[in-house]
Amino acid sequence: GAPASTAPAPGGTAPTSAAAAAPPGTPPSAVTLRDTRDSIALNWTYPAGGEGPVVIAGGRTGQTHNIFATLPAGTTSFVIYALNRTNDFCFTVAVAWSTDTVARSKQVCTRRR
Repeated sequence: GAPASTAPAPGGTAPTSAAAAAPPGTPPSAVTLRDTRDSIALNWTYPAGGEGPVVIAGGRTGQTHNIFATLPAGTTSFVIYALNRTNDFCFTVAVAWSTDTVARSKQVCTRRR
């Protein structure tokens, strides 16, 4: 699905009214990756009004992704440690809206070479 067209202002709070909730099936947005080679920090914006868990999946570039973590609803960051320091990795962040609806972000990747 398409990402939401609006996001809370920096430093602002997420909307709380049902009218401001993202449509079901909206993926996490504004996914960023910070690579220190010792760790990879992922940050994202959780869809307003979502209640499903966050699923982090990833793997080496060009290979099948595996689930790294399932996090509580509303989580907006995760750090991955102990990955090979020379290989590139790609990750997606998803919200499980229901057993039938899992909305994945666009993939973000390291650029180590």
